[in-house]
Amino acid sequence: MKKKYAILILVAVVVLIYVFANSFINKNLEAVDKTDTDGITVEIPSGSSTDNIAQILHENNLIKNTFAFKYYAEKTNRDILLKAGSFVLSRSMNADELLQALTNGGISDNTANVTIIEGLTVEDAAKSISEQLDLDYDKLLDLMNNASVFRDDFEFLSENPDINNLQGYLMPDTYNVYINSSEEDIVRVLLSQFDKFYVKEIKPRMEGSELSFEEVINLASIVEKEALLDEERDEVAAVFLNRLDIDMKLQSCATVNYAHGEWKERLTYDDIAIDSPYNTYIIKGLPPSPINSPGRVSIIAVLEPADVDYLFFVAKGDGSHYFSKDYDEHIKAANEYLD
Repeated sequence: MKKKYAILILVAVVVLIYVFANSFINKNLEAVDKTDTDGITVEIPSGSSTDNIAQILHENNLIKNTFAFKYYAEKTNRDILLKAGSFVLSRSMNADELLQALTNGGISDNTANVTIIEGLTVEDAAKSISEQLDLDYDKLLDLMNNASVFRDDFEFLSENPDINNLQGYLMPDTYNVYINSSEEDIVRVLLSQFDKFYVKEIKPRMEGSELSFEEVINLASIVEKEALLDEERDEVAAVFLNRLDIDMKLQSCATVNYAHGEWKERLTYDDIAIDSPYNTYIIKGLPPSPINSPGRVSIIAVLEPADVDYLFFVAKGDGSHYFSKDYDEHIKAANEYLD
């Protein structure tokens, strides 16, 4: 009987918390002052994150609460559509109206969106940006290959002076930038987002990792290519970390593909015989540098891997993997899924 009452009390508490949280968010999405229609001009800088934008709105007393605004923007999938520029807003606008204005464009429609997907090499990133914004590919690539240009301006670079190439650190995301931005402006936008992620998310988790920061990004770049599903990234990361712990070769197909400069779903014996420091079928440990710029999920997966003792995984053909603890089980799975 006592257990039944305890469960009922727990359910009641959960319901109350949900109702309170929902009420709190809805209340804070309302207009600051429905009667104040005076226009307030705000400037949203190029490359601003949702967090930055929420802070600017709060400083101008246009929203009641930054958390509620950010939560609602993400929930309604408008966080990636927010634009930079000058906007005339008012305190009579609720969250929906503010988001509508910020996604429609400012006074002068002089911005454009640029998308950097996860897992791009510096060459691929430079090509993508140049095509999206009509910028010079060679200038972009030169900047991406010269971290010293930006070292004094970003914490992750100043604290890690051995980083010479920006592969691994071009944060994948959709950015709203001014259409007259230079090549260097765009690279700085990407690095600024990575730097914020480094300070807020990576550094606080580094104490729990046996890897250095550069090694974390290196391994995350491998996880990015090996795992198709976000929900499996922490397990894939765990497999590689478990292998590193016992001095076992990573044997990553992604690193071999990088060594060859092309992507193949199935590697041959000739493929995995390539003489390259990126061939983790031959060398032990991590390759010399990241093989791409990984996304946030892959980086966090390396810092917070699944608590499993798997040493192997094999692709099942549907984007997921079969994980196993020993070689015999792995071979059985490989025979089943790779036929």
